[in-house]
Amino acid sequence: MLNFLRYYKEKKLIGGEIRQDEKGRAHIEIEIKDKSEVLSPFYAQNKETINNEFANFLDNFTKSFPPRQELHLSFNCPEVKPEDEEVFSRAVKNYYLNSTIEAERKIANNTKLLLVMILLSIISLTALFLVHYFGVFWLIEEVFDIIAWVFVWEAVDIFAFQRSLLRYEKQRNLSLYNSFISFDNKNKSDENIDSNDTKYIEG
Repeated sequence: MLNFLRYYKEKKLIGGEIRQDEKGRAHIEIEIKDKSEVLSPFYAQNKETINNEFANFLDNFTKSFPPRQELHLSFNCPEVKPEDEEVFSRAVKNYYLNSTIEAERKIANNTKLLLVMILLSIISLTALFLVHYFGVFWLIEEVFDIIAWVFVWEAVDIFAFQRSLLRYEKQRNLSLYNSFISFDNKNKSDENIDSNDTKYIEG
């Protein structure tokens, strides 16, 4: 548990400087050589998605960002034509929509497990009280005492530690899903980032 606390703290504090665009979004400039480095060759139900290697890159790069940090993904790729830009955007959003749904499912399963642990804690503590009240042999009482506190601690562990990590994972996936995506060949004022207007803040 101490390792988890240290891990979660480092995730929030490590990162140094976060480059921001003019709207306060973390600006991530991504240099790629060809489209195959981003897009997966496989897709189902006419839904494009990014490949796992590129997703791992985004996940690792944004680990140190605050989970609710708004993101701006800026692609620089000579092969990306204007007609490909919408495909890139959909691929990123489709991947992280699925990741968010998976994280939500994990939280739901975690909630069910928490309720089971709470119920078992109540039952085991009640049994411990009855064993103590009726003066059952001390060894049996010790066994019930150990069982009761195992369930109690497991419930605390799920609620206080595991759920925090799952909520962090879900929020980070949501941030990537909601990220603003631009390309170097864009000319719209909202999508061009001038180097003089880009600022840095401490993460």
